[in-house]
Amino acid sequence: MTGFPKNEGILLPNVSVVMSVYNDAQTVKTSVDSILNQTFTDFEFIIINDGSTDETGTILDRLASQDSRIKVIHQENTGLTQALIRGCNQAQGEFIARQDADDYSYPQRLELQLAKIQSSPQIGMVSCSTQYIGPEGEPLTIIQRSESPEIATQELLHRRQGPGAHGSVLFRKSVYNAIGGYRPDFYFAQDSDLWLRIAEKAQFASLSQVLYLHRREINSTSGVNRAIQSRFGELGQLCKTARLNSQSESVYLEEAKQLRSQLLANKWQKHPPDPFAVAKAAYFLGSQLLTNGDRRAVNYLWQTVGLCPWHWKGWFRLGQSILQFPFAKVHTIPY
Repeated sequence: MTGFPKNEGILLPNVSVVMSVYNDAQTVKTSVDSILNQTFTDFEFIIINDGSTDETGTILDRLASQDSRIKVIHQENTGLTQALIRGCNQAQGEFIARQDADDYSYPQRLELQLAKIQSSPQIGMVSCSTQYIGPEGEPLTIIQRSESPEIATQELLHRRQGPGAHGSVLFRKSVYNAIGGYRPDFYFAQDSDLWLRIAEKAQFASLSQVLYLHRREINSTSGVNRAIQSRFGELGQLCKTARLNSQSESVYLEEAKQLRSQLLANKWQKHPPDPFAVAKAAYFLGSQLLTNGDRRAVNYLWQTVGLCPWHWKGWFRLGQSILQFPFAKVHTIPY
């Protein structure tokens, strides 16, 4: 473990950036560098290496040796939620910012988010417009939320329109602690469960500027896990509804606990990739690229119909792409 010592007569950082990493050797350096190159510099960077089996740990140790703001914690694999709980418990800053290992933050992200959250004590969490990119950096869609904290908060609570990506948020540590932080039983959907509870106690604000790039990969999640992931999201919403109606969450939290136990019991069991999930992700990528006039759409749409020959939307969009190209340009997000 390297980085800031605790309570040894030094000034504590204003912001703690928390990231969990698992086998992200191909992208982690770019992600870490995007934080180290921020215009706002008064931060510590807590990185949990969650049992990586590739070169991730070596890369992180090398980066930490070059910048004292980085604190690397190596541990056995526990899953994202537990890793983030550990990272946030280590945080010394007044504010906690998230960052994901295959994403990218533009240089002014922390500076502008910090200015926004400090502009009003009622704001408990701030995000920004988020650009989705494909596996090769292809620009996809931009997720934007209302600049009005009042409207953004209501849309998060009642229309499921929260931050564009888990790693795009910055929140007050005091609010995080007051609501109990990430809840360990939410093995998946830990982000939306946290955001909903924050929005019940404080306002959610979003910046109009695109300050975060979120990478969308072709989904290799098994059919079993895909269904469970979806159920965790539903349970988070059911918990929110129960709280708003002054009812108990216990039945939903118990189900989340049981689902988590089921996942952990089968943690190392290999499930084949779910063709439907992969086709769905490929269709999303292909459709967005087609809308953007990017000929790389063709490859993703061919993959869609190859995996799911009955995917009529995939066939329709594939036909459109064949008619539209080769006149389109190829774009890549520079970073």
